[in-house]
Amino acid sequence: MGAFLAESSVVMAGLLAYAVAVIASAVLVFLTFRVNLLVTRSQAETLLLQGHRSLAIVHGAALLCQAILLRHAVFPVMAVVRDLFLQHVGFARALAVVGQCALMFLIIGLLSVGSVVLAGWLFTLMTGRIPEREEIRKDNLAVAIFFAFAVLAITLIVNEGMQDLARSLIPYGATGIVRVP
Repeated sequence: MGAFLAESSVVMAGLLAYAVAVIASAVLVFLTFRVNLLVTRSQAETLLLQGHRSLAIVHGAALLCQAILLRHAVFPVMAVVRDLFLQHVGFARALAVVGQCALMFLIIGLLSVGSVVLAGWLFTLMTGRIPEREEIRKDNLAVAIFFAFAVLAITLIVNEGMQDLARSLIPYGATGIVRVP
């Protein structure tokens, strides 16, 4: 019976970590969208509501790229929350873990947004003759699609480094696992 209770607490910890991931993902994507609007300093929201297709493609691609990188903030937080649940710690330790999770979200979040913004800027700098930003403002779909795929390609390469960084932020403690016979 003791083994069953131990395994059920591991499963409950996993479910709690999953719930944290669901809530965190929705909040992170929303905040990232808002940060993107601030970073671009344009009338992006108004243009989106007016049906500006190129801007929708570029902003959607940036949001997708940032989400690919942001997902690495969720795993460390899930691991920390799961360990917290399994260790039955006091209020002070739980508060410290909440602060640690917020710091992980902040670090990975800033790096995710910054990486995609920097990648887009560097790409436009390197292409030189193609004025991507101007063409996107003119609703040039071809340029918007090309730019979106370029930023996505850069993100897929950066992804490995972000994953390594995120996993290095996890303060590994005693974790429980379910053993399947």
